[in-house]
Amino acid sequence: MKYATKVSGGLSGFFAPYITENFVFTGAIGGGITVDRGVYIELSIDHHNSKNGVLVENYINNTKINNSCIAKHVTSRLLSEAGIDGIKITINQRIDLPIGGGYGSSGASALAIALALANSLKLRKTVKQIAQIAHEADIICKTGLGTVVGLLNPCGGIVIVKKAGDPYHAEIDHIPVDSSITAISAFYNPIPKNNILNSNKNLEKIRRIGLEILNEILKDPSPETFIRKCYEFAVKSELITNWVNSIIKEVASIRGVLGASMNMIGEGIFMFIERNYIENIINVINRTKPKWIHIWSPMICTEFSIIKID
Repeated sequence: MKYATKVSGGLSGFFAPYITENFVFTGAIGGGITVDRGVYIELSIDHHNSKNGVLVENYINNTKINNSCIAKHVTSRLLSEAGIDGIKITINQRIDLPIGGGYGSSGASALAIALALANSLKLRKTVKQIAQIAHEADIICKTGLGTVVGLLNPCGGIVIVKKAGDPYHAEIDHIPVDSSITAISAFYNPIPKNNILNSNKNLEKIRRIGLEILNEILKDPSPETFIRKCYEFAVKSELITNWVNSIIKEVASIRGVLGASMNMIGEGIFMFIERNYIENIINVINRTKPKWIHIWSPMICTEFSIIKID
């Protein structure tokens, strides 16, 4: 049995972590935009391996990944619910996003694996029930906090998570974006999240600043306010790097740029621009030598898909 799934990524511009002892209420408020590239996986199961216990083989972009926390948690949770203790699962992932760049690849991976495996095992679950397991995995593995709930609600423009929690408890809203506006992102280097998510002092400071930023955005919900406040968050939280800040200052002065800020969390930038100025802005960004650059419209409704292959 083989299933293919695709889940789009999501770029975060600001966040405020809420950590509790219950995964149901743990997550983050924040905001960002859905990226129309993401994680595509093909997952196959082999019940003939039942005598050898559970074997999970996980490949990312043709490289075998051992001891993946995300894959281990998602598969063990779903196999437990299915009552299966002997099976071989092969996961082939193609990730079309920079890993560690603040594009939500870990959350998208968790959701894609969960969707494919739940269908392969013929578990009768709703999308939110499946996504709850992916949300859990993202938190336990310290790869994200509120990514999965944002990926479930990509339509309508800029995604705003107004209340933290799992897919059943998070509250999502959107800021509409005019069709004359598009977004550009450029990636330079990954930033490990573990050090940040492991520090209670860092988390409390970020939570306070993030909540202030959310309240200010909601007073004037527009793309211009959003991107300006995202930059304010990056500076006040001290998550911004000197290299990224210098690039943001350079591109923010270009005609047609409505504002720019740093990906959360990764050494990359994103900006809202007027479509008529794309070519000139791209030329300037290319001079900064990014490893990856992407243009998309925040109005695109990207969604996950599930396909039975055989």
